[in-house]
Amino acid sequence: MKNRKVKIGRNVMEPARRAFAKRSARLRFSIGVSLLFLALTLPAGRTLLLADQSDRTHQIGAKLKCMCGGCDQAAGKCYHVGGAYSGPCDTAKTMLKEIDAHIDEGMNDDQVLKAMIQEYGPLAYVEPPKTGFGLVAWLMPILYLLAGTALVIAVMKRWRKRPVVVATSQDADGVRVSPELLARARERAQRETEE
Repeated sequence: MKNRKVKIGRNVMEPARRAFAKRSARLRFSIGVSLLFLALTLPAGRTLLLADQSDRTHQIGAKLKCMCGGCDQAAGKCYHVGGAYSGPCDTAKTMLKEIDAHIDEGMNDDQVLKAMIQEYGPLAYVEPPKTGFGLVAWLMPILYLLAGTALVIAVMKRWRKRPVVVATSQDADGVRVSPELLARARERAQRETEE
């Protein structure tokens, strides 16, 4: 007979070791997937919130004029194109930070606009409000258009009412001239040639 070494302890424990290895592999896989999910969703969610806030800030900033005095652009879109640098000026950055601060305080868009107008005055509007005195700025182009149309119609009616000179005599070119005009022209020519 051959001499065999029998490993009783190892053979008996082998199924238990395999089962433990499978469970630990599943556990490691589950923990890895969970950590991967958290790693991908937590920063993405945080970035998404910051991106929404930044977009909201720029949307509100687009309704306010940059008060730097060097441009007439909206604070949310101030880029000083063609200058020594391109990008928002310091005033626009400050205004956007103030808008962010107001948003962080929990204000809605209208409250943020009102707070910024209180700080910078009504000249900070990119477009005038459609209420109160700002309504005049919206109505004036329409009123100017109507007044211009009325003026053109009045002038055209006046031109149509102008008397038409009826020519009675004809010269060599076939152009008709009124007898009064012809008589005056002859008298004037006679005076100028006598002198």
